[in-house]
Amino acid sequence: MKEELLQYLWQHKIFMQNELITTDGRDIHIISPGMMHHDAGPDFKQAVIRINDIIWAGDVEIHVNGSDWYRHHHQNDEKYKSVILHVVYNADMEIVRQDKEYIPTLELKNYISEEMLEEYKKLTLSTNNVPCGNSIASIPSLTLTSIISAFAVDRLLRRQEQLFRLLKKCADDWSELTYRALAINFGFKINSTAFELLAQSLPYKILQRHGDSRLQTYALIFGQAGFLQAYNPEAGTQTSKDEYFAQLYDEYEYLRYKYKLTAIPAGLWNLLRLRPINFPGIRLAQFSELLFTCADLFNELVLSENISNVYNIFNSIRPHKYWQTHFQPGKVTRKHPAHLGKDSINLLFINSIAPLTFAFGSFSGRDQMKSKALEILENTPAESNHITRQFCAYSFPHDSAICSQAMLELYSNFCKKRKCYSCPIGQYVVTNLYGSRASPPA
Repeated sequence: MKEELLQYLWQHKIFMQNELITTDGRDIHIISPGMMHHDAGPDFKQAVIRINDIIWAGDVEIHVNGSDWYRHHHQNDEKYKSVILHVVYNADMEIVRQDKEYIPTLELKNYISEEMLEEYKKLTLSTNNVPCGNSIASIPSLTLTSIISAFAVDRLLRRQEQLFRLLKKCADDWSELTYRALAINFGFKINSTAFELLAQSLPYKILQRHGDSRLQTYALIFGQAGFLQAYNPEAGTQTSKDEYFAQLYDEYEYLRYKYKLTAIPAGLWNLLRLRPINFPGIRLAQFSELLFTCADLFNELVLSENISNVYNIFNSIRPHKYWQTHFQPGKVTRKHPAHLGKDSINLLFINSIAPLTFAFGSFSGRDQMKSKALEILENTPAESNHITRQFCAYSFPHDSAICSQAMLELYSNFCKKRKCYSCPIGQYVVTNLYGSRASPPA
């Protein structure tokens, strides 16, 4: 039994309410369970309870065992003097105030369905990664749709907070923020840290000054990524086999000196367990081409009113022809595609464009932009990864990125932590599918 589950049951009055009595035999009627209180002090404030014929207004404290009152030292805390009812699962001890007055205690054990508690135990002890998976199909579609939408918004709000923290580091410059957020997501997790450090080391304003030169844009990106050190003639490492990278090196040396730039270590880039199309060289080339193609990332990608235009920008990215015969610098391969694939574009929409749009909507007070962010997710296919596939195996809806974003939020915050008592789906499964009422105590 978890205290959080008891709090939820009390808040929503999910127990038999007829013939409630205190442990000392007094009748109880719950007029209002009160408001959940998350700060220090009693769990519920401003409750209204009738005990026998007297109506009491005050606070309610919830515990698994009555003795938890003393274990938590509430007897010495002034904040608990206003408690009018002690609600416990197991009344193993009567509670007395400092003035020797007994605090009325309601023992819920006999008012809660045993079937419901058994289902709750099954969920929390389940070895499945999605504990409630077998019950998802039993949840009404409207209920599940509402829960999914709420979790998708929760994920956008969490991303928004991350973006606001990054915005402060960008001196409230939304163009710089858009550039950095895109850079991080061009790393597609495995190289996101290296991309983030690259963007930190190379301000967007410098790139914009040279945005009309494809060669200089690539030189700045690859130079700051640490990819051009192998072409340093002073170190005796220049190779005559790769004229293109030698050109990039010459351009970068001039720009590095001009702007006093320091490249990040090349060793930060990860090549392990990557398909060649995901090698950092290819991703850096795609990012460079985006910067060259798109003169103003924030205005053209975030503020654009036409989502199709944004998709077309990503879809039109065709890196320098060098990358059609290379996955890594200096290593020639057979000709291959080097543009962004549909799955990569969808991930950039989900992880960059939608969160940036939502965050700017909140920042500027433009609710239509927040709606636009949700529209982006609604019109983007759901992600397919090891987490979403587990949900889909249990018939969880996967019509769009709203569904997959909800799955990821559910898994990371509830399923993985076994917090079924706090999860709306877990609560519905336990209390609506298995929440039959118990018999009153004899």
